[in-house]
Amino acid sequence: MAGIYLHIPFCDTKCIYCDFYSITNHSKKSEFLGAIKKEMISRSAVLTNRQFDSIFFGGGTPSLLEAAEFRELFDVLYSNYHISADTEITIEANPGTLSREKLDQFRTLPINRMSFGVQSFNNGELKFLTRIHTAEEAMESIKHAKAAGFDNLNLDLIFALPGQKLDNWKYNLEKAIKLDTKHISAYSLIFEKGTMLYSMREKKQVSQADIDLEQEMYEFTMEFLESAGYKQYEISNYAKPGFECRHNLKYWTLEEYISFGPSASSYIGNERWTNIKNIGRYIELVEAGKPAYDFIETIDSQTSVTEHIMLGLRSRGVYFEDFRSKHGIDFESAYVTPIQTLLSNGYAVKDESKLTLTRKGYAMCDELVATLF
Repeated sequence: MAGIYLHIPFCDTKCIYCDFYSITNHSKKSEFLGAIKKEMISRSAVLTNRQFDSIFFGGGTPSLLEAAEFRELFDVLYSNYHISADTEITIEANPGTLSREKLDQFRTLPINRMSFGVQSFNNGELKFLTRIHTAEEAMESIKHAKAAGFDNLNLDLIFALPGQKLDNWKYNLEKAIKLDTKHISAYSLIFEKGTMLYSMREKKQVSQADIDLEQEMYEFTMEFLESAGYKQYEISNYAKPGFECRHNLKYWTLEEYISFGPSASSYIGNERWTNIKNIGRYIELVEAGKPAYDFIETIDSQTSVTEHIMLGLRSRGVYFEDFRSKHGIDFESAYVTPIQTLLSNGYAVKDESKLTLTRKGYAMCDELVATLF
């Protein structure tokens, strides 16, 4: 089955590390909602033969929308797409934008999974990251979400902040474990070009974490979360059994997904496209009945093979039969030397059905894929 993604670009503030398309001016919200509904309807005619079992509202901060606005979006989705009865429906939420009353309203919607952008339980770190919530508010929001009836919760955390020590990161993980969410995403801080954080580093205002310390933090994360009952199923993602994010798995296993909104990327058939990263231009194009593409590409066979290997190794592994059926290639025969290198150095393990990276391999995944494949 395929997935649906909706990009809601509005935020209260722009965090210094964020390179996703987001805006703090909400004046075009009504026009945007009209346009994204129109885009959904216009795309539905060519997707009538597909069924969808995941819907993901990302951003930006989707939780800034009101329940009535979400209800209108769901009306369009359920009227125009074949949505499975057991669909996983996620919204990303900023703890600083949610009250218990709003969570109760959200619970009346089809939403059954929430992802909280917590990032840290240290108020000093939150201030550095320019988050608008406090650690106390983050913990309260998650508790309120549970009380409202949301059981399937994720929280995002960031490590390797400038000046952060291993003990500080351990404290964040301990706080996360006590909240007992079903899923934890733990990312190292990336200095993305174009962000305020990147500019701060270039101006020598901040320094990146030492690479050895970052590696130590990552290895500690894998061990600590496993000991707490979370299974690592992708480089940065950990879940209690049965609570892996169905939608994100589609990206990693090259399943199809259709996306709506400015900057949103889609993958259907052998084509991939991304919408323009400008809300005004996006609205103009959609209202004119035109595609809102920034670019579109056809995925050739070699790119498809490379991406399959990279994404497979980043997550659940490369399944031999799946690889053969998709590409007509016997993975074990075609990549004897790279596979042996991974196995002999303890970077991977192999059984009858798949090749999977070990913790040691996860820690070097990008480098290994680039070097060996």
